[in-house]
Amino acid sequence: MKEMKENYQFKGNWMKGSDRDYGKDDSLYYQDKRNIIVFNEFLINSIEKTYLYIATLGYSIITINNQRITEDELNLVWTQFQKCVYYDVYDVTQYLHVGNNEISIELGNGMYNPSPLKLFGKYNLRERLKEVGEPRVICDLITNEDVILSTDASWKMKEGQFLFNNLYLGEKIDLHKLDSEIKPVFVDGTKRHMQLNTIPPIRKKQTVQPKQYISTNEGLVVDFGEMISGFIDIEFYAQDHTHVILQYSEKFENNQMDYHTCLAGSVGEQIQDITVPGGLGAPVMAIQKDEIIACAGKNSYTNTFTYHSFRYVLIQGIGQEDIDTLSAIYVHTDLKQIGTIGTDNAVLNELYDVALRTKLNNVHGIFEDCARERLGYGGDMVALATSNLYTFDLEELYKKIIRDFRYEQTKNGGIPETAPYMGIQSNGTGEGEGPLLWQLVYPYLTYKHYQYYGDIKVLEEEYPYLYKQMQYLLNYDLDKLVHCCLGDHGSMLIAGQFRKPTPDKLFLGYCTLLLFLKYNILTAQIINEDMSQYQKKYDELKLHIIHQFQNKDGTFGEGTQTGFAFAIALQLTSPELLCQKLVEKIEQDQGIFNSGIFGMALTYEVLNSYGYNEIIERWLLQESNVGYLAMLKNGNRALAELFVGEQLSLNHAMFSSYTQWYYQGLAGIQICEDAVGFDKIKLSPYFSKQINHFECTIETNQGMITSSWQRNQDEIVWKIEVPRTIQYQIKFNQDYQIVNQNNQMIIHIRKL
Repeated sequence: MKEMKENYQFKGNWMKGSDRDYGKDDSLYYQDKRNIIVFNEFLINSIEKTYLYIATLGYSIITINNQRITEDELNLVWTQFQKCVYYDVYDVTQYLHVGNNEISIELGNGMYNPSPLKLFGKYNLRERLKEVGEPRVICDLITNEDVILSTDASWKMKEGQFLFNNLYLGEKIDLHKLDSEIKPVFVDGTKRHMQLNTIPPIRKKQTVQPKQYISTNEGLVVDFGEMISGFIDIEFYAQDHTHVILQYSEKFENNQMDYHTCLAGSVGEQIQDITVPGGLGAPVMAIQKDEIIACAGKNSYTNTFTYHSFRYVLIQGIGQEDIDTLSAIYVHTDLKQIGTIGTDNAVLNELYDVALRTKLNNVHGIFEDCARERLGYGGDMVALATSNLYTFDLEELYKKIIRDFRYEQTKNGGIPETAPYMGIQSNGTGEGEGPLLWQLVYPYLTYKHYQYYGDIKVLEEEYPYLYKQMQYLLNYDLDKLVHCCLGDHGSMLIAGQFRKPTPDKLFLGYCTLLLFLKYNILTAQIINEDMSQYQKKYDELKLHIIHQFQNKDGTFGEGTQTGFAFAIALQLTSPELLCQKLVEKIEQDQGIFNSGIFGMALTYEVLNSYGYNEIIERWLLQESNVGYLAMLKNGNRALAELFVGEQLSLNHAMFSSYTQWYYQGLAGIQICEDAVGFDKIKLSPYFSKQINHFECTIETNQGMITSSWQRNQDEIVWKIEVPRTIQYQIKFNQDYQIVNQNNQMIIHIRKL
């Protein structure tokens, strides 16, 4: 249990092992070098409530008297460490005894000591991140407000069993007991801005057993039957010094492992007849791999300082007969699920479960894209915000993510493509800055946080930096600025070709700037800042967009589904008319939604708002070779990065935005844009003919909203519970009768 003390000033100093010489271009990083364990003894005369305040740069495993004190995994909160380091507080009273006690902290690299592997052949995290170094720790042990132990020069260190550990590439461990030389620690006197960690920890979750074992020429392949992001847990028998190698993949074809969907940074992939290089000393193929140097007899191993994305594991060095137990463990940020969905339609249930599973597979302290990158892209967060906010409690995590982008704001005012920033700036507005739809994450998430959670302090804290960003963009040459746009990433119209222009790219550049103005206007209004400049610019730009892009038939731009979705969302002209034309366009496209991640999420939003829910349902349930059901045929129980194209991840959440429709459409719960902490909603459920029974709950800051309905012969009975602090408006096209109204409304809808 944590004691929540903010703004704590540590008495101790940072401790670390010796700095290591990684050689030219850090190429020696990949060679065996053991991790370190720091430790100390302390005397307890009586047992009283005791707390450990601790922060690590790198991962840590903390034990007191040989007992692990926390279930937290991969517990480095990754951010811009020169701006902020997060600390945790643990109640450790139960682990103490009268007399001498020992505390031990084992350190791993995490994102503080990354490899020099060149992601995509060019982004070396050791060069790109603002700060890297050897793992280190600072802590105070406190009883009755008195510090009884701090990290200082009295601590000792020894070597651990890990010969190598890297978040992307895996671990190498020697299970033999060590008689390691004990040495003094190195004290680092650096002073840092420290902040209490309030985001949920990363935890082990569901355990999965193997579904089948497959003998191949390479070795034993284990199929877990579903896509997992997490740990392997194995017990096996071996002869002394047997090297057991585990290699992980998302795909298995033609009786062999296919690694290309999850190679770290795509290193080793063949792209246009060129093998993506990883740099000096790097593996030719950046496969997720663990290596275990076994002892004679029974051995046990569980991942500690890495996680993998996999369905299949190739095991070399032992056979199936040597394995005693084997399982895979989902490991992710322990987000509280606030939204639940249940139907009597098995396919719709599976689609929801798959999206939920894929979202959780890719959140480990930040919202990541996939295993081969593990980076926090602002664009993905914009596209998935609505679906995520209906599903999870993100109040604290979003605060952290908003700060992450602010910490990386450039002197000009621009925001990076990823936070923490690691070098990627595809078509950005300037050095260190991302493209427009990725920069939108900063004002967008800030406003969404207020809409869903009502914390005005977040708006007040971020507004000066939002203002700086908006002024920067407004002072940019408009004709150049709108070209700093990647457009609607992921559209199947470009068949996965990243460099091919996305649908309505130029039109989206203008629309995105309009969205910047919209959310800055909303924010300024709430905190009583002058927004007249923004409103004037908004009105001028809207007229400019209409003049430049409106076609004679009332459509906009190239007439793509993406263009329709943005035009309707921004109400550039009659949204009802545009929505009707969007439906006609979708029908021309055989019912397939071919927008990218932004247009897709907006399409669910606008079609639901204007009563075209059946079009969404047909898309989700259509059985062509392009679509969600086609993704599910491989049995992975996870979504892929793209519907069509190459170089795709098979464990990627960017097209999971459809889950917002379960809440907005099937449940009919639509949060109003001017809501403050979810205090205003519209209620307009879609009674699908594919469903006879539907249930939904959403736990908001105002209380629990429940929406359920049952089809009974010639009527539907809808039961809705809304907390008294929430304003609501009910909208139906059918005749209805409220039979009972108390805490729960029971509504009978007839003539269906």
